[in-house]
Amino acid sequence: LLQGPQLNAWRGATDNDGIKLLMEQQFYKPIAHWLSLGLDKLEQRLESIRVVETDDGLPAIETVHSASGRGEWQDFTHTQRFVLLPSAELRVENSVKLGHDASDLPRVGVTLQLPPELEKFTWYGRGPWENYSDRKAASMVGRYSSTVSEQYVPYVMPQEHGNKSDVRWLELTDEAGKGLRIESDQPLSVSASHFSANDLYDARHTTDLQPRPEVILNIDAAQRGLGTASC
Repeated sequence: LLQGPQLNAWRGATDNDGIKLLMEQQFYKPIAHWLSLGLDKLEQRLESIRVVETDDGLPAIETVHSASGRGEWQDFTHTQRFVLLPSAELRVENSVKLGHDASDLPRVGVTLQLPPELEKFTWYGRGPWENYSDRKAASMVGRYSSTVSEQYVPYVMPQEHGNKSDVRWLELTDEAGKGLRIESDQPLSVSASHFSANDLYDARHTTDLQPRPEVILNIDAAQRGLGTASC
């Protein structure tokens, strides 16, 4: 890992979330609420770090972060527990408590940055193309292999893309097959990209995008559906 896992509640807004070039006319769209919460500039503040014992008697490192993009630190409370299992696997438990105003979010999950060489992307979930909670009927559950670069979808207005829903496990590996494997007790939404959410949001056309060398991995407990209300 180069960075993370860190709390993430922001996505590169889709046209249905609100057309960013028409923000003065889009005050009633979800994006206006998200920007008022400062989700595009979420900051983390460490509140505590300690060693605790899990229910199965194993020691865990527990961190608690408050997070906000507007200085209201009760917006998010993110508790993580890192448990090294006897199998040498690392179990990461995430709990996110939302403040009163933090409703109708684009996503709730964590973001990681991985080395550039972890380009091969394999997952067991819905695929092979992008799919979301309300747009996945044509994406069958199965085992798929691709690359991180191939996840990019060149929408004329750059926006969130490449999500995979109902994912049970995923692997990001190098040419020798070494890398990271993530499994979950419950289906996840995941995406792997060479663009961050803010890269996509700040761009106004495909020519504005410059892929990052590192891999941006989003692991979400849930991501908001796409809807059909761009017009």
